[in-house]
Amino acid sequence: MKTAVIGGGIAGLVAAHELVKGGHRPVILEPGRPGGMIQTSIVDGFTLEQGPNVLVERPDMKSLLAELDLGDRVRYPSVNPYGQYVWFQGRAQRVPQGLADLVVSPLFSASTKMLLPYRLAKPGLLRPQSEDLSVLEFFAPLIGEGTARDLLDPVLKGIYGGDIEQLSARTIFPGLWNAASQGLSLIGYMRQRSQGGRPSIMVLDGGIQSLANALVDRLRGRVEWLHARVDEIERISAQTYRLRCSDGASVDVDACVVTPAGESIARMFRGLAGDLSASVAGMEYASLAVVHLSVPRSEPLVKDAFGVLFPAGMLNDLLGVMFNSQIFPHVAPPDRHILTVMVGGAQARSQDFDEDSLKAELPKQISSLLRVSLPDWLGMTTWRAAIPQLKVGHYKVVAKLDEVEAANPGIVFAGVDRGGVGVTDRVRIAREAVGRVHKRAVRYESVA
Repeated sequence: MKTAVIGGGIAGLVAAHELVKGGHRPVILEPGRPGGMIQTSIVDGFTLEQGPNVLVERPDMKSLLAELDLGDRVRYPSVNPYGQYVWFQGRAQRVPQGLADLVVSPLFSASTKMLLPYRLAKPGLLRPQSEDLSVLEFFAPLIGEGTARDLLDPVLKGIYGGDIEQLSARTIFPGLWNAASQGLSLIGYMRQRSQGGRPSIMVLDGGIQSLANALVDRLRGRVEWLHARVDEIERISAQTYRLRCSDGASVDVDACVVTPAGESIARMFRGLAGDLSASVAGMEYASLAVVHLSVPRSEPLVKDAFGVLFPAGMLNDLLGVMFNSQIFPHVAPPDRHILTVMVGGAQARSQDFDEDSLKAELPKQISSLLRVSLPDWLGMTTWRAAIPQLKVGHYKVVAKLDEVEAANPGIVFAGVDRGGVGVTDRVRIAREAVGRVHKRAVRYESVA
């Protein structure tokens, strides 16, 4: 059975790796560089992560790192527990990690603190009254609208670059959504979950690009690479598909893992699945600029913090600042800190970033907010259409993906429209997609 992987980002590389493990020799179709947004530069002792900054230690990621012999390169936070902070009332405020933190936190009003124990234990409090809700609507009965804006809005901007008035609670919190739909209280949901505690974050010595590089090395000689963009997928028989490329070439396959999303799959499936094309064509994406700055290690950063996330309306569309070297000291020289500053997101008035303007304004802004000396500028990377906006009703897109898979055996989707935007989520989704290909292979061989 001939297989293909469309897209050479982290999901595509993992999918190809899984296919090779299953005995396939897939063809990868990718017009750009492997790894997608995973890019690392090491300059003058600074490890500059130009895309994702951390990995999350979950089972799929741990097993992948072991398979690639990268376990000895894993670095965990030197500060444990480290603090997560949001900007509130002109200063960084710690996100509560337990009851003691919550009691003293200014992020929660006195009335919310009094009512929260009752709300946490009340069955049905979060039961949704419609098929989907915004994150703000979903959590307001629990913590109040004000706290949801002050706490959840900056946190989710840091992950999705989006607005809690528009982001889908059903898509972003599927486990909690399902539990709430069954009438469980939040405490009941937490009891159902694994007792393993919060998973650790981690980085790789040499940068996260080491993961993509290791996958490329492992795939060398085991896959076929085509530097081409797939423009359309046609079904030419009951068990065969033709991938038509922008350069005029075509590839016939029996199974295909599709890792792009949004407009890319709208183009590919306009003939094979017009309903899917229509549902994803208008999907919105947020653009980002990743800026790296440096200050002396003697500067008083927020103690034990990994960074600070900001609410909407900040100057320069500031989303967050990460203190990478405070938690992972090896990513900067002994006498310097590295700060990773994210700007843009769905709130940005423009999808374009003026580097000269940011270079002139952003260091001053960070200096004023954090009360540190004027940072040095290390560099900037821009990402257009970087993060999908999983808005209310996005579950219909996921359902449409499932329908197309069911109607077209061998086609599986592993794009960010499945709901996972972090590297660890992308690894899991790619592995799950290939699992569906392997089931197809068993059926294919049984009738061959």
